[in-house]
Amino acid sequence: MAEHVIVVGGGIIGASVAYHLAKAGARVTVLEKAAPASGASSKSFGWINAKAAQTRSYYKLRREAIYEYLRLCETMQMEAAVKWDGSLWWEDQGQALLDQATILEDYGYEAKVIDAARFSQMEPNVANPPAHCISGRIEGAADGAEMVRLLLAAASANGAYIVAGCAVHGLRREGGRIVGVDSNFGPMHGDRVVVATGAWSQDLLARSGVALPMDNKTGVIVHSLPVEPVIEHIIMSPDIHFRQDSSGRIIMGEIFSGGGLDESKSESPVDFAQKMLGRLKLRLPDVKGLVVDRVMVGKRPVPLDGMPAVGVPKDAPGLYVAVMHSGITLAPLIGRLVAQEISGGKPSALLADFRPTRFS
Repeated sequence: MAEHVIVVGGGIIGASVAYHLAKAGARVTVLEKAAPASGASSKSFGWINAKAAQTRSYYKLRREAIYEYLRLCETMQMEAAVKWDGSLWWEDQGQALLDQATILEDYGYEAKVIDAARFSQMEPNVANPPAHCISGRIEGAADGAEMVRLLLAAASANGAYIVAGCAVHGLRREGGRIVGVDSNFGPMHGDRVVVATGAWSQDLLARSGVALPMDNKTGVIVHSLPVEPVIEHIIMSPDIHFRQDSSGRIIMGEIFSGGGLDESKSESPVDFAQKMLGRLKLRLPDVKGLVVDRVMVGKRPVPLDGMPAVGVPKDAPGLYVAVMHSGITLAPLIGRLVAQEISGGKPSALLADFRPTRFS
């Protein structure tokens, strides 16, 4: 009988893990406390990139993740979920930007510095072009909710069960081994349990004595009503990032380090949305009809050191953890690697620096 794996969490990481496990022949049950993609996956800016990598090993993981996306797009019909637009980045400027470009060149990343004239050729509707920016050619953006839908549908087609409205309260142990979960529907047994619950992972794991310290961030993403096509790239400026999806909506927010809402000033999500809309109009002064449609507020899952936590925690056989920021970028690759390791394959060298045991 195929091994039964319980995947806790129906976001993009859990969906990818479920898809790859089911495809490999495992019996898979996905338990989601609300609805699939109801957490950070549907409230993400969705940038697929390897530029935001603080270490060489993290760069390698993210760069391989882009390759995995490209392979997945060849395998599945993902035109509605993923756009490969490339990016124009100048969150840092001056020498800091040039230093970042040098690092990316050393890594071998497909990026180059361009000047204001070239920027205006590429994005004529964006005002006040920067003196220099980094053009990331092999980058894109994903609709997290649509990704989850596609991955879970493919998992179901391979025999997985997706259970929405099932809240997991704790992990079940027998003889020191994790053998299932306790839920609002009672106990459920599994040969393996994968925790992919994002920002809620620390609390769930702590109930079973597993340490995974988190530093979650409040994230806010603003969607406009659709407008005619006006930009072709993902724009990453110092005060706002924005992109246009296939429906014509402009999706915008602050850079990740901005931290979202300014709680010291009692900033509301509506205040934040108006601030972002004002900044967008300065960047796109000739674009008419820019109106806020929706404001998406969520918790960004971030392990304490900012790096992914993927693998078997200390003293918890039967358990596998897959929690990270950059879930949108990493999900297709992480799903494949988790399935590979759970199925008895060789541990991935790409994950060597990102094991959860570093917090033990």
